[in-house]
Amino acid sequence: MSLESERFTTEFIPPWVKAEHLARFEFACEFVKDKIVIDCACGSGIGSQMFAKAGAQKIYAFDLSADAIKSAQKKFKQPNLFFQTADATNLPLPDHSADIYISFETIEHLPDAKKFLQEVKRILKPSGIFICSTPNRTVTNPNTKITDKPWNKFHICEYTQEEFTDLLKKYFSNVELYGQNKISKIKTAIINFTAKLFGTHASVRLQQIMKLPRFIFDAKNNHAVVPIPPNKTCEYLVNICKT
Repeated sequence: MSLESERFTTEFIPPWVKAEHLARFEFACEFVKDKIVIDCACGSGIGSQMFAKAGAQKIYAFDLSADAIKSAQKKFKQPNLFFQTADATNLPLPDHSADIYISFETIEHLPDAKKFLQEVKRILKPSGIFICSTPNRTVTNPNTKITDKPWNKFHICEYTQEEFTDLLKKYFSNVELYGQNKISKIKTAIINFTAKLFGTHASVRLQQIMKLPRFIFDAKNNHAVVPIPPNKTCEYLVNICKT
């Protein structure tokens, strides 16, 4: 299995995974009109296409995979959309050149998160906005520490809600927290208790089994990006950061 398995494509994927990605893309579309936008780790380019159609002035979409970029260039052709192969920690862009920087489900894959965030800061204009997301380790890797290897073999590091927010606050003056797939604090406690008793892998597998009914019915609205209520947490953390 390659990293391509982690990319959102037009091929078959579980319906809830597709809905989660589309909900994130639609959330970001609210910010892009008339803006110069970076889509970092654009993968298949579906989100980039959505941002272009949402009225962005220009979309510069990057991915480390040359195959992903080549495929996106063939599938999605918009006059304001430009795809290019590049490393997220070293994009071929001048300083302070973008209004919006979007990077969903990226930071957990990177060996140097600090270098990545420094690059985001370099590229954004002083009034720029960084929109990012990552799994919430409290849910996706219960009963583990930040230094532990995540259950997902493609991930290098996963964060709790507090860890992710604290990391972003080192680089941005204002950090607004949102999330996807709300989970009650009681259910979160059960997930972590199960992990303590039977191990993290068993807890994650149980959560996956509990998602199987979504093959019969699931809706994109179930995965909307929303402010996290005080009495809940979320499976995915989404942050809007202002320089």
